[in-house]
Amino acid sequence: MYKSELVKSKLKTPIKLEPEVAIAILGLFSASNEGEGVIPTEEFPLEDMLEGIGPFENYSEQDFEKLTLKVNPIINEHETETLVPSAIASITKKKDRETTYIIALLILDMDEDIPESEEEYLFELQEALKISDERAEELIDEVFEELEEEEEE
Repeated sequence: MYKSELVKSKLKTPIKLEPEVAIAILGLFSASNEGEGVIPTEEFPLEDMLEGIGPFENYSEQDFEKLTLKVNPIINEHETETLVPSAIASITKKKDRETTYIIALLILDMDEDIPESEEEYLFELQEALKISDERAEELIDEVFEELEEEEEE
């Protein structure tokens, strides 16, 4: 199943995940190649992915270690087809949904040319997270303005 299709899928009984765990799982999924599933934290450490973003802004190294200890068993015990829709269903707060979208933007680096399948994935993720087109554009602009400012410094 394609990444964009997985994001759209729904489960009758999703796994209940803490928002931070769900955000991390969707970040690892965003970082994966088509058909790869949720990549392991050894391949993309959560601290590298999430540091300084949204609810992870004040996380210490120990906090990221604890989060990793929560995420790894869930990834190992469940199929991607269960994890992705469960993670989306577990992210109910607007700021957490936007954080998830921002992480996907940063991972896929919208500034660069990305494959059509990844563009489709981002669009479907945006829809699944209930982010309007207008708000998605605002988030994209904010993220890449910040990146440009950091590069200029």
